[in-house]
Amino acid sequence: METDILNLGSLTYGFLFLTVLAEYIGVPVPSSVVLVLSGSLASQGRLSPLIILLLAQVAATVGDILWFIVGRMKGEIFVRGYCKLSLGSRDCVRRTRDLFLHYPRTSLLLGKFVPGLSTFVVPVAGFSGTSYAEFLRYDSGGIFLWATTMIAIGYASGEWIENYTTSVKFPNGLLLTIVATALVCFYGIKLWRLKKFGRAELVEAQ
Repeated sequence: METDILNLGSLTYGFLFLTVLAEYIGVPVPSSVVLVLSGSLASQGRLSPLIILLLAQVAATVGDILWFIVGRMKGEIFVRGYCKLSLGSRDCVRRTRDLFLHYPRTSLLLGKFVPGLSTFVVPVAGFSGTSYAEFLRYDSGGIFLWATTMIAIGYASGEWIENYTTSVKFPNGLLLTIVATALVCFYGIKLWRLKKFGRAELVEAQ
């Protein structure tokens, strides 16, 4: 049993790190859900909440630093590729840019909680000429708040999730169907916004 738990932890930690890194590099995956589920496992003693937080912090910071540097270098080709990879819409970029111009620090600190804003605020910060020190200070704080909140939600609901999953008998394939449906809705909304508002094009903040 102890070996099984250790193996589960290793696999989950690796999956968590790669999922968070993928989203912050630009791949549209719901890493917040993975953090919540990891927090739930932590409440059952299967994972360490501190390790979960550390991995999420490092993975998200690596992705954000990469795109901040690209924004600072004004690498238009790379930024356009980022917009396409993340399935961002022109409306998301416009709203992100406007919000950042008015509330630059708040956008970095709380932007991880807002869909769309979390995707583009880092390249916009790079384009706007934000200093490296200020960016790292507020972006790291924002990542910490986001990761801690998601883990806490999972940790607080861990007992309920465990009791529910053990008391309810899922028909074969139902759980997989639920997960697949959630993913279809997630990507469907992104594609709908892409079609309605047009493909994202990041412009330099003035």
